[in-house]
Amino acid sequence: MDKNYTHINDDLLAKYLLGETTVPESEQVEVWATSNPDHLKQLEDFRTILEKSKLQIDPEIDELQALERLNVRLQREKKTLSYKSVLRWVAIVAIVFSAGLFFYNNLIGNKINVNSGKNTLTQTLPDGSTAILNKQSELYFVGGFFNKTRNVKLKGEAFFKVSANKSKPFIISVNDVQVTVVGTAFNVKSDGAAVVVIVESGIVKVNNRNDSVRLTAGEKVEVSQNQPLLSKGENQGKLYNYYYTNELVCDGTPLSDLVLVLNEKFKSNIIIVNPALKALPISTTFKNESLKEILTVITETFKIRVEYGQDMIKLK
Repeated sequence: MDKNYTHINDDLLAKYLLGETTVPESEQVEVWATSNPDHLKQLEDFRTILEKSKLQIDPEIDELQALERLNVRLQREKKTLSYKSVLRWVAIVAIVFSAGLFFYNNLIGNKINVNSGKNTLTQTLPDGSTAILNKQSELYFVGGFFNKTRNVKLKGEAFFKVSANKSKPFIISVNDVQVTVVGTAFNVKSDGAAVVVIVESGIVKVNNRNDSVRLTAGEKVEVSQNQPLLSKGENQGKLYNYYYTNELVCDGTPLSDLVLVLNEKFKSNIIIVNPALKALPISTTFKNESLKEILTVITETFKIRVEYGQDMIKLK
């Protein structure tokens, strides 16, 4: 190489051909290549080697088998390539294999987790599925996301929109409960004592150690610890998605269900004093209203009283 281009080494050429260089690095390589016919030939030879290897980071490929096949090809090429060309090929393989190793460790090897922290978080998964995590929730890969099944583990709450793939079911493990789907939209919530699954579209299978149930759109199941049998029910409204829509959608929703969500959303402590009030159905949509404004609507709708205390709000 010329004295003016001592920084153009095989590693940089490999990065350039793999599309991993920065804009300044790309410009350096291109200026170097056009400055001398020998440079251009060296770059094209390097490109030919890369294209012939055809080694791609594909989740369906066993990395060790791929490298073994590549090694056989490398032995053949040694007979026709110069020593420098072999070294360049090794450099390319090292970069590609490093990318594959990173991919394996982080996705297949269960070393990446997503934590929403203090805010809701929308995460696109490697298969194109989407998970919207509520606050203080965590999602991480288990058992090989790209094996025969797409496995994740959830702590907290998340809404999933799963890309359809009949050959690779999507399985969510939360506590001792498994949620299995092919392609659908649904919400999963765990508070430590129970797991609630609500289906928005498609079909979802929920099972614990003793039983299983199939849910379709508009249905839900609540699974508590050591529960022997699972029983599905009808979900009324869309209170479950308040954390990412900022709406409280009630459609014949029992007042007790709305109060539970209000307590969670506003960190309040609302108590329904009269048990007869719990089943009262409410049909409305709240959007951006304050807790006090929502309680005003409730009291006027059902003609009940609200009593504000220092650390408790009572509905009578």
